[in-house]
This record gives sequence, C-alpha cells and structure tokens, in this order.
Amino acid sequence: MIDWLMKNQQLISLLISLSTLLVWMFYAHLLLRNFRRQRRPSLLINRGAGKGLGSLCLISNMSAEPMFINQLVVSVETSRGPLDVDITDIRQSVEDDVPPDLAIHQTTHQGPLNSGEFIHVGTFQGMLRRVAELNGIELQGHQPKGDWQFHCMEVRAVAFYGPERHPLGVLRRFKLSDVTDPECRLVPESPFTQQLTSWHGRRRVRKWLSDGLND
Repeated sequence: MIDWLMKNQQLISLLISLSTLLVWMFYAHLLLRNFRRQRRPSLLINRGAGKGLGSLCLISNMSAEPMFINQLVVSVETSRGPLDVDITDIRQSVEDDVPPDLAIHQTTHQGPLNSGEFIHVGTFQGMLRRVAELNGIELQGHQPKGDWQFHCMEVRAVAFYGPERHPLGVLRRFKLSDVTDPECRLVPESPFTQQLTSWHGRRRVRKWLSDGLND
C-alpha cells in the first residue's frame, strides 16, 4: 500500500488539489448566489383589508435597499380594449401652487420606499372609478352603463432600485369575478407579482415611461 502511494504521489496530489478546488468553487457559487439573492429587487403588489373592490392596493418593498416609486398605472381591460390611467398623483388639480402646509404624501405616491416598508395607493374601487371618470364612462355601482364590460384590472409600478440608473417594473393582474355583484371579488391571476427585471422586461418598462411622458 505504501509502495503504491509512493509511486502515485503526483497523481494523488493532483486529485487532492482538484478536490480542494471543487470545494472552493462550490462555496464560491453559494456565496455568489446568496449575494445576488440579497441584491435582487423585489416589489410586491397585493390587496389588503378585504378581497373585493373595496380592498386596499398595497405596494411593498421586500428588497434589501430602498426603492424610489416613480410611476403607478392602473389598466382596466374592457370589451373595447384596455384603458390606462396614471395614478401616481393623488392631487389632480390644475393649480400651479401647492399649499405649503400640505404633506407630500397627500399629493403623490411618488417617492422613496425603504426596505420592508409598504404604502397603500387607495382602493381598487377608487381606481376603477377614476378610470371610468377620466374616460367618460358612467358607472352604476361597479358596473359600467351601456355596452361597456370590465374584465380585469392590472396594476403596474415603475421604480428605481438603489444606485441602479435603469428603471425596473412590476405588475399584477386581478380578474373581476362579477361586476354586477355588489360583493364583486378580485381574483389574482397569479399568486406572485411579476418582476420585470430582465433586459426585455426593462425595455418594456422604459416604454411605459415614454408613454407616460406623452400623456
């Protein structure tokens, strides 16, 4: 046995070195994966305080660093196509001056959101009414009058994460179970918020921003 070890000393040393390298590569992969997971932005859209149109729309920052909420848009899919409305600003006044004693959170949803914090951007019912009002649609309860039909709502958010200069976006879609029912329920199409952080997704987000500038 000793003779065999002596004869194959170089081969054994090579195998030990390769094994050590593989172990270090494995740990390096785990560290890199954990670092990327911690650095990955995550913005969640959910409903709270109910499951119907009267529930609140919540935006939560589950990232490791703060996020700057830049734009919020609600899109209602109807029988005549989608209707998009920017809901970033709460105060829809044509006046130039804002009263100095008015808190910023009373005028806009735009601003930084620290890690682990959340905001609510109103009720889904309020957003639906805002879309209808800005598009000249008369509502009877939750249901539009005439030949309009509402099918689902999509909430989109555009944000900037930490030092990154490119925007990222998230979206979540909710089906309207029965608009004629006073207890109309919102049914999420997916249990997860779609994170648009890939190259293709960020390109889509930049288009959202460009479209918003043209409104």
